[in-house]
This record gives sequence, structure tokens and C-alpha cells, in this order.
Amino acid sequence: MGLFLLFILAACLLLMLGMLLLMQAALRPPRTTFAEALVAGVPTDPDEQDLEYRTWSCSTVDGLELPVWDLAGVPGGPTMLWLHDHGESRISALVGIESWLSWCGRVVLVDLRGHGDAPGACTLGRREGEDVDRLLDRIDDERMILAGRGFGGVLALDAARRHDDLAVWAVAPRVDLNAEISTTLRAHHLPSWPLSALVVSAASLLGSRPIDPVDVQADQRIRIIDVDVPIPDGPWWP
Repeated sequence: MGLFLLFILAACLLLMLGMLLLMQAALRPPRTTFAEALVAGVPTDPDEQDLEYRTWSCSTVDGLELPVWDLAGVPGGPTMLWLHDHGESRISALVGIESWLSWCGRVVLVDLRGHGDAPGACTLGRREGEDVDRLLDRIDDERMILAGRGFGGVLALDAARRHDDLAVWAVAPRVDLNAEISTTLRAHHLPSWPLSALVVSAASLLGSRPIDPVDVQADQRIRIIDVDVPIPDGPWWP
């Protein structure tokens, strides 16, 4: 009986440790910064690509300063705001950025909270929606494209429900955090139940409830595409 109780206690401790590690990865993901880009052999800033740009920061409602690279494109083109995936940063978007710059007037790259050089912690969408709205207000362009991948794609589609004049390019938007955690755990030969459900529940209790699945229909202005679809070579809406 004592050995059985010891086994149960050890299992509970391992479960708790696993949940804490997953929570840390969800709310404070590894930061993609200069050092990581250097090791990966990808561009670390726009200077390496001889791009014309300026830097500024966007103040969030709760007082964080989100760093921004504002890249110059072609005169008269629309402005594109790129929202990176969970665990990535504005550095991640530099690969292939020339395709957007070939027809956009400006391309704005931001580090979302808790990512890259941005302070704070990721809230899985609870505060990021407000951050996107602040960025759109700050950019203040009549012809706006909101593009993003994964987590950023979800934020872009979520913003489309509040701003019906946006063009959206959402690359493989995350639909269900619970399912994504389960898939990651199974890929590493780890049991997904009950860890994935516990992480989502704990995040919600801590005030970082994952953003709800987005139900936005693709139309002339909104494109929901797979990762293998190339960057568009011009506006896709009338």
C-alpha cells in the first residue's frame, strides 16, 4: 500500500512539473532575438538586407512598449502590419520580406508582448487584441493589410471582426491551443491527457485565457491560407 501511494505521489509531482513547464513555454516562450537569428544564419535586422526603415515603439494599454521596425516599400502601396507566430518575433518576418516590399508602401514588423525584445509576458490573446488595435490606430493608414502566421494569424482574423475595412492574410492560423499542445506532446512521445487541458485551464485561471477559435469566413478581402502558399505579388482584393 505504501509503495502504491508513493507511486501516486510521484505521478502527481511529475504531472505538476510538466504542467508548469508547459505554462512557462506558453506564457514566456523562448525569445527569438539577435543571438538566435545569428546562430540560425538568418537576417538579424533590416540593415543586413540594406532595407530603408525607421524604429519606433507602440504603447499598450497597460504601459508596455512594443518595439517596431517600419520598413519603406514602394510609393503609393498599402501598409502591411505583420503579426508573428507564438515563440517568434519581428526578426522571423525578415525572411522573404522583399516580396511584400515589392508592392506595399510600408511593412510594419512588431514584437508582440513577451516575444523578441518586447517586455511583459504573452497572454495568449487576452491582451494582444488591444495591442493590435493600438498599433492600427498608431499606423493610421486607410489601406491596411493585417497579415500573420499561427498565433499572429488568429490575432489578424480576430481584428477583422472589429475592423471591416482590413485586408487580412492569415497563414495557418491557430484554431485550438488545447489541440496544438496535444499534438506537440504526442510528437515528443508524451501523453497529451490531461496535461493539455490542465495547461489551458490554468492559463485561464491566471488571467491568460487563450483566445477563442476564430470564425471568420474567407472573402475577397480575407484570405486564410496554408504555409506553402507563396506571398501574394499584389493586392488580392478589388
